[in-house]
Amino acid sequence: MFTPDPPQPGSEEPSDSLWLQAFRKVLEFDDIDEDTNFFQAGGYSLLIPRLMSCYESLSGWRPPTSLIFKFSSPRQLEAAATALREPAAEEGNR
Repeated sequence: MFTPDPPQPGSEEPSDSLWLQAFRKVLEFDDIDEDTNFFQAGGYSLLIPRLMSCYESLSGWRPPTSLIFKFSSPRQLEAAATALREPAAEEGNR
């Protein structure tokens, strides 16, 4: 199971998004940023279940697999995943 590295003391940069952490773990590159396209960075369909599993282990929630085909960068996926989770959270509060 993948666990994120803790932020370094004195680091003023925000911690990487969970999607970015998952991309780096699955694609095995550190040179991936929030706008990296999963498929252009070497990702392919057989890596998608591993990406989703890695994201789930980090977030505690597994989004639909189809999300990666619509949104292929960590930044896009973060926004889409947040939008999907918010309505579910609101329904739970009713």
